[in-house]
Formats: sequence, structure tokens, C-alpha cells
Amino acid sequence: MRSAIGFLTVVPVGGAESAPSSRLGRAYFPAIGAAVGLAAGGVYLLAATFLTPLVAAVAAVATSALLTGGLHLDGLADSADGLFGGSSPGRRLEIMRDPRIGSFGVTALVLVLVGDVALLAGMAPLRALAALVIAGALSRLAMLAAIALLPNVREDGLGAAASGGHRARDLAVGVILAALVSLLDPRRALVAAACAAVAILAVVLLARSRIGGATGDVYGAGSELAQLAALIAFAVR
Repeated sequence: MRSAIGFLTVVPVGGAESAPSSRLGRAYFPAIGAAVGLAAGGVYLLAATFLTPLVAAVAAVATSALLTGGLHLDGLADSADGLFGGSSPGRRLEIMRDPRIGSFGVTALVLVLVGDVALLAGMAPLRALAALVIAGALSRLAMLAAIALLPNVREDGLGAAASGGHRARDLAVGVILAALVSLLDPRRALVAAACAAVAILAVVLLARSRIGGATGDVYGAGSELAQLAALIAFAVR
């Protein structure tokens, strides 16, 4: 659990660095995602009491980005630049490692962030809270699914640290945790899970065809897109 918190958030925890065999605590990813969503949802509720829904949505999305250190957003930008650029798998991997953001990365960031804000701004506060918690869990479950479905194409980096054996067991634990979180709103959570599954499947297929597998950036991109897809399910009236 400490490894998962230390990897997915900026919350200081002791001992996370000393447990590389924990595979970054990936089985607990959905629980950490739900906790981040709960914090963001709490900010939404508070802000919506005094400000407009649009401002509350911006505050919630900003809270999520701050708590995660922009980890998944960085992966989204790098993946967009690499997967849609370059003439070969090797060149695409080089682009993804480059810390600079290109036009594809900027476009992906803007579209996803604007999408998150727009969807949340149209929800009632309590629905937005449930949406953020459940989408947080489902998006990290989607990351687990990508780890299980795609071989890692690098021997170093966070993506390699998160991969490894016992994938089926960790995925099963993640499914149970996400299912428990989904009890907040089972009907919408079921639709959200289907939407998130479509999003992560699209990322998996694209990454396999463009670079032959996954990197940590691909996992982050999958999480962001799965979260956006899950929020769409909650935005439907």
C-alpha cells in the first residue's frame, strides 16, 4: 500500500522506495485512485457551495493533478507525441522519453482536461463526488489491465517496475477493490466500467501496433483516458 501511495501520489510515505519487489503496490491502484477522487470530490463539494459549478470542476481537476503530481497527465502527453509521431517504433520510444512536449501532447492534454472539467461542471455536486471516486478507481483498474495485457518494451523506468509476475492475482485484487468502490452508484458504475474498458482497449491496441507493447507513459495515458470515459457515463442524464 505504501508503494502504491508513493508511486501514484505526492503524499510522503516511508518505506516505498525499499520495496521494489512489491511491483509498486499495483494491486492497490484502484484504492489509491478512489482516495484521490474522494479528495477531488470533496473540493468540488466545498467549491460548489460558494462558487459556480465550472469553477468547482476546475478546482476538483486541479486537486487531482496536484495530488498525483501530474504523473498520468505527463504520460498522456508523452504517449500522444510518441504514438502519433515518429516513423518507427524505436523513434517513437525516443520521442516518448523526451521531456519536451510536442503538438500532439499539448492537444491531448488540453482536450482531456477540458473534457474532465466540462463533464464535472454539468453534474450535481453529489453525483460529481461519486463520479470522481468511482472514475478514480476504474481508471487505475484500467492501468492494471494494460499492465496485464501488454508486454513492457523497456527494461528500466516506472513502467518496468510496475510490471512483473503475479499479474492475474494483482488484477483480481484490483477488480475486487474497484467493485467495492462502485457500490456508491452501481448502475452508473457499470456503464462507466464499460466505457473505461473501451478506452483502455483502444490504448492497448494502439500501443501494441505502434511500439509493440507498453511503457509507463502508456499506462498513464490509459488511466487518463479511462477516467474521462468513466466520467462520460456519469454525465449522461
